[in-house]
Amino acid sequence: MTACQCDDANVIEGDESKPTMEEPILVTGFEPFGGHTTNISGDVALALDGLTVRNHVIESMVLSVDETGSIAVANRTSEQKFAAIIHLGLAENAESPQIEMRAKDILDFRIPDNYGRQIRDSTITGTGDLYSTIKPNDWDIDRMIDSPILSNDAGEFLCNETLYRTLYALKNDTPCFFLHLPLEQNDANGLVLQCIDRMLRPACIDVGAGAIIQGGKFLAARRAPNEKHAGWWEFPGGKFEDGEDAAACLVREIREELELEVEVGNKIGTWIFDHDDVVVRLHVMICRIVSGDMVLHVHDKFRWCTGPDEVEWLGPDREIAEAISAR
Repeated sequence: MTACQCDDANVIEGDESKPTMEEPILVTGFEPFGGHTTNISGDVALALDGLTVRNHVIESMVLSVDETGSIAVANRTSEQKFAAIIHLGLAENAESPQIEMRAKDILDFRIPDNYGRQIRDSTITGTGDLYSTIKPNDWDIDRMIDSPILSNDAGEFLCNETLYRTLYALKNDTPCFFLHLPLEQNDANGLVLQCIDRMLRPACIDVGAGAIIQGGKFLAARRAPNEKHAGWWEFPGGKFEDGEDAAACLVREIREELELEVEVGNKIGTWIFDHDDVVVRLHVMICRIVSGDMVLHVHDKFRWCTGPDEVEWLGPDREIAEAISAR
């Protein structure tokens, strides 16, 4: 499985033999507005209705482009708990999908809504802006479908108003945000499913991974039979302890795992990988041996590699090996 992709096993079609499910996921879109005869957001919402992501069924709503539509979800949250809420809307002038992180406390319509309401330069509650309850740093956004971008400006029309009213009504930490979709997009359905998968999965655990370089080769180590993920090859390292950064973590972990003293150099990159039960954010750093003779404690074999295809890598480590080889 490639790092950060939404595993197809986590998204299934609805069927007749439904197991006991968790709280539903709410996906909303809008009806057409402003002279448009269609609205991609409503089309996508309806296309996903009834699918299951991580044992949660998607419920879809197409909202009216007026005040009633803007408060519909806020009203539902008082009666129904959702595992996640994602609002979809059309951004007719955008080139990329936009993950909206802020709902502004403002209404300033450049055009009337579908029922003639046109509010200018007014607040929604007067209590200030609100922020989406998601953690985009855990999402590895640059590897998602159609390269969405983070935005702090959801506009001043119904999209912004709907997100604001929903966030204002939520009394818990339910993941909720607004996704603006361009008029044309390669795989809008796939992107929304990726977003939902990331909203539901556990928070990332920060892990250091050491690319130990010596003589133009890099070190791979195989997990021992009594270890989790036994038999797979990886870069040595481990979880950050309190107060550690990647460099301090790697010095400690490599000493514990291999009995080597290393100095930590430049960062190669960051990869996020979903192991189903845990999501790991790998901080990959170049390391060079300062002293010590290698002794294996959690691995049963090691190999000095010149390329990415010499061993069976765990998770995203093959992609990391490619990045190291390219350097």
